Amino acid sequence: MNSLLLAFLMVGIVLAVATVGRPLIRAATPMLMRFPRVAVVSLSGGLLLWMASLVAAGLFLAWSITGPSPLPSPIADVCQRCLEASNPFSSGLAVETTVPSVVFLLAPVLAVLVVAAMGLRSVRTRHARLRETCQSLLPVGRTESVAGYQVTVVADPQPAAFALGRGRCGIIVSTGLLEKLSAYELRAVLEHEAAHLRERHHLILDFIGSITGPLRWVPFAAAIADSIPHYLEISADNAAQRRVGTRPLASALLIMGQASNEQRIAAQRGGPRRILLAAGPERVRQLVSPLDPRQGALGAAAIVALMAVLVVTSITAHGAALAAVLSGCVI
Repeated sequence: MNSLLLAFLMVGIVLAVATVGRPLIRAATPMLMRFPRVAVVSLSGGLLLWMASLVAAGLFLAWSITGPSPLPSPIADVCQRCLEASNPFSSGLAVETTVPSVVFLLAPVLAVLVVAAMGLRSVRTRHARLRETCQSLLPVGRTESVAGYQVTVVADPQPAAFALGRGRCGIIVSTGLLEKLSAYELRAVLEHEAAHLRERHHLILDFIGSITGPLRWVPFAAAIADSIPHYLEISADNAAQRRVGTRPLASALLIMGQASNEQRIAAQRGGPRRILLAAGPERVRQLVSPLDPRQGALGAAAIVALMAVLVVTSITAHGAALAAVLSGCVI
């Protein structure tokens, strides 16, 4: 196959995943909901793989297109040697253009670095907001042991509970929650929140948020950013369900659902994507009558097929580049 054709095919696959990824994730929802932990790992890995494939697509284009170099002579010579050493295609097949090949090589790399820098900045911002939330809640709350868990109780008539995954903030509950839930319902809520902390869900949200924040304009990244918090909630529900049972958890979610909108607003103000909520009556259906995972088999299979293509092409590109560097092309 012509190297330029293969390069454009690679670019097309990357763009296709970016656009059709959202509907495919939606179509795979029944399957992903059945295995929420697998869903979180797969979607997170898929996002990283897509970014790696973006760089790989630049490598394919750099191998297939040649042009004048804007770099100084010593650097240009090194880049040219490395490109030639890493090129898995036959020599002499590059297409002459007025666009320097280094543009295709460096543009995606710079884009990934910019995303990483913006992501780190957003993580620091969320940590600062979380510290403010902790500093505002801890002085007005009291520490108690409830159902075997150490929690901070704040005065609020609404039945509310959330987990702050940082240091001694831990699980926050309202006085309304203690008053309106039975002992079994209360334990179910605390088991849910403890699962968030135990499984380090906040770190996962930090990681995903740092990547997807600057990439919200990409449908695939936006779908992952919206889906993963939902699957983390289902994972925590499953953990609580195994320990306490379905009825207490479902009953607690229904009671707390009346305050879910207020909790979401508070979460957004106190630290977006760092507060995991226990409320949400929409999750009761998943507990009581989960969707048949076979309904999402086709969407999941399509996602796996696309990811497999990205894996092969990324390994080809990055493996060839790494082999060239290790062989001493920069010397």
